[in-house]
Amino acid sequence: MVSRRTIALLLGLALVSGVVLYDTVSGPAQPTLTVENNDTTSYQLSAYTVESREKAMYMNFEVTTRADERRLKTLSQLVWSDRDHNVTLADDGIPAQHITVAPGEKVTTTIDGWTRGDVTVYIVEELRDNETHVYTTIKTCTRPGQQHTLTFEDEGTSGGSTCS
Repeated sequence: MVSRRTIALLLGLALVSGVVLYDTVSGPAQPTLTVENNDTTSYQLSAYTVESREKAMYMNFEVTTRADERRLKTLSQLVWSDRDHNVTLADDGIPAQHITVAPGEKVTTTIDGWTRGDVTVYIVEELRDNETHVYTTIKTCTRPGQQHTLTFEDEGTSGGSTCS
C-alpha cells in the first residue's frame, strides 16, 4: 500500500511538472504583438523592454516639443501625449523594436529582447504629422505567453493584452 506521504509527494511533483509544462506550452517566451491599422494614416510603434515598471518610468527620450524645442523627457512625462514630435530613446542598452503600420495593414510579431520578468513599453507616433506622439502604454505582465493588441482608428487608439 502506498503511504499518504508518497501520494502527497507524487502529487506535488505532478503539480510542479504541470507548472513547468504550462510555462513551456503557454506560448512563445516573448510577448506577441498584433497591430491593426483601421485609420487613414500610417503609424510607427516603438517597443522597449525593461526590467521593471519603475525603471521604465525613468527611461529618457529626446523629443521635439510643439514649440520646436528639443528636450529630454522621461517616460512618466510621455504617459499622456503632449503632441511632441520625433520621440527617440536617449538611454543606451534598452532593447528596442520599431514597426511601421500602413493604413489597412495588420502586423503580428514577437517582441525581441524580452526576458521573463521584463515589462514592455509601447510608444506610438502618427507618421502623417511629423512623427507626432499620440499614445503610450506599459504592459506589466512578467510571464511568458503574453498577447498584446493595438488598434488604430479614426477615433483614436485602443489596445488590450492577455497575460497567460
